[in-house]
Amino acid sequence: MISALVLLSVLTTTVAYSAWFERLIPQGETYTVREIDRDLAFVIDGFIYDARTSCFIVVGDRVVFFEGRHGIDYRATIYDLDSRERCNLLLRGRLYQ
Repeated sequence: MISALVLLSVLTTTVAYSAWFERLIPQGETYTVREIDRDLAFVIDGFIYDARTSCFIVVGDRVVFFEGRHGIDYRATIYDLDSRERCNLLLRGRLYQ
């Protein structure tokens, strides 16, 4: 019973923090991961990024650019709103289809 209460309080705190943090993000500043190549490369809203470290991102994750600007800066750090993890990326270029 006590472990269930502790788990519930941790989950409630995490959900509350996530909702609070997401309200601070300006409208239009979130991006979506569209494609993944073996956790090495990602397409994020029309631009290809190479991972500098393992990112554990999945298709559909919502991200914000923590450092650097989307599609502009060569080095960037993103924050995954779904897994709450940071990832360092290098911009490869625009995805042309």
